[in-house]
Amino acid sequence: MDNRARTTNNHDSARILVVDDAADTRLMLSLRLQREGYTILTAGSGQEAIELVNKDGLPDLAVLDIMMPGMDGFVVADELRQMGDVPIIFLSALSDTNTKVEGLNRYAEDYVTKPFAFSELLARIRRVLMRVAPERTLEPELQIDDRLRINFSQQYAVMDDRQITLTPTENRIMHILYHNRGRVLSPGFLLSKVWDPTRKGTVESLWVHVRRLRSKIEPDPDNPRYVLTVRGQGYCLPQRNQKDREATLLQDM
Repeated sequence: MDNRARTTNNHDSARILVVDDAADTRLMLSLRLQREGYTILTAGSGQEAIELVNKDGLPDLAVLDIMMPGMDGFVVADELRQMGDVPIIFLSALSDTNTKVEGLNRYAEDYVTKPFAFSELLARIRRVLMRVAPERTLEPELQIDDRLRINFSQQYAVMDDRQITLTPTENRIMHILYHNRGRVLSPGFLLSKVWDPTRKGTVESLWVHVRRLRSKIEPDPDNPRYVLTVRGQGYCLPQRNQKDREATLLQDM
């Protein structure tokens, strides 16, 4: 698995997630797209796809089959869109107009009907990646302090000029802390913002994700300077100024 952040400089090195319950389709697309220079992640079900993204981060583009047992393509698209802005191409044997219109209106950049010519799918993939590449190139890195920068839309952090990939959950936790900087956020508040209501997290799972986040962005994870714990209350990203940080902690302890 490629563990890097989403690429924006060259669309031919993009990471593409292929989700299809047909093993032969997954294999064919994986082999042929790799020959075109793409990094390919594959999943045989919607649940496997979501677990893969939670582990390795968002792809640059997702190619989703619609008709899959369990989570269908529309549900997977919903889950991915809650994690971030992921361009989606639906790949499906469903050719009726209503399904196509629903997919294009609600989720997808494009819709390809099976059976299909690989050259057609490749052209559509390139078109979508070329369209979104300029948008992502302009997305800013936010300065946390003189050592740490974060790009939330592309899900990476830069610590002392070293780029670090964040998982979608780590990214959401940091995003919420950043936009509430200086405030102590309770575990309950973070859980309600980070996890989808249909897939509830727990205080224990939040703690695990915070610990992993610290291991990535903290110079000394055992003595954090970014994701602070205020005993009995919750977590806080302190103000950039050290005095503000101390005042915040004293006020909230």
